[in-house]
Amino acid sequence: MDNHSKMETAISGSPQQHYYTVNDVAIDPSSPRRFASAGRDKRVLFWNCERIQDGEAPELIDEFECDDNPEVVKYHPAGSILAIQCDDGSVYLHTDRYVNQAIVAPAGRGHVTAEMAWGVHASRNLLFASSACQADASGHHKVFDVVRNKVVVEFDAGREACSSLALDPLGERLYIATECADSSFVLRQFDARTRDRKPAQKAALEPFAPGTDKASMEINALALSADGLYLAAARTDNWADVYDARMLAKGPLHSFAHEDAVSGARDNYGVVKAQWVDGRPRGVGLVTGGSDGCVRLWDVRRAADDPLNGTVLARGDYDVATFNLGDMYDGEKPIIVGERSGKVTIFDHAPSSN
Repeated sequence: MDNHSKMETAISGSPQQHYYTVNDVAIDPSSPRRFASAGRDKRVLFWNCERIQDGEAPELIDEFECDDNPEVVKYHPAGSILAIQCDDGSVYLHTDRYVNQAIVAPAGRGHVTAEMAWGVHASRNLLFASSACQADASGHHKVFDVVRNKVVVEFDAGREACSSLALDPLGERLYIATECADSSFVLRQFDARTRDRKPAQKAALEPFAPGTDKASMEINALALSADGLYLAAARTDNWADVYDARMLAKGPLHSFAHEDAVSGARDNYGVVKAQWVDGRPRGVGLVTGGSDGCVRLWDVRRAADDPLNGTVLARGDYDVATFNLGDMYDGEKPIIVGERSGKVTIFDHAPSSN
């Protein structure tokens, strides 16, 4: 499968196949043998894997040409509708029958679609999407009804640029981290059920660690625990802050730090992702991947500086770029880690000592 490629003319004048980065992939929940891939060739490709068990390659069944780079693709929880997050300030809603454009920010103003999330349960059939403009740190934060194809509300986040957003598991509370013009960051919580424009909560996020370049300051991800009580903010300064999602103004309950970057480079990604896990009978735990090349497990019952906290689940040779936790009960490998070097490593269970 090398379809995110084009035949182009090389400097020498001869034809040459050019391969493009694949930005994201998404599996269709309504048809698990089908998936979509988004590439830097400005195309979203749709694949059918029906015959893969017969040794055949996935079949390309459709494609959608974007005007700009498609960064992220996410299927509606019930499937069939694919949301395509593009760098032109829009989200494109693709189905087998039509494509609708959800305009997050007006074209020509330098905005990219920064983040999006599908509603669930209480907010089913809603799409939450926010934009960011690097030139002036401005942004729009809109809610789209995908059934009626209309904007139902634009949240008031001070016109600040979106850094990250997350919806709680019940689809009731939306959290948006924004960047201000002075490079400070604010966290707001909105009511996804009533769709009140004004935030129900607002709190300033912690300043970034000394020495962090302003251009690289970012909240990489927000993640809510399954019970909706804890909110984690993964940051580019290699820290992950944990808040009580109901009382943001109290500040972080915990601040977990990864060690210095393995590569020694200043332009590292920091903590790239945070994911909550149920650690019964020990309660919830937070898993993060950072610039020290480690995927770590944090116990929110222990102090951040407890030497027993931050257990290393996987260690790579380079900064962690992303990771995925598999469902061991479904036969999946426990951890897959993608490093900044391009290396992908699958980690299995450690051998038992018994």
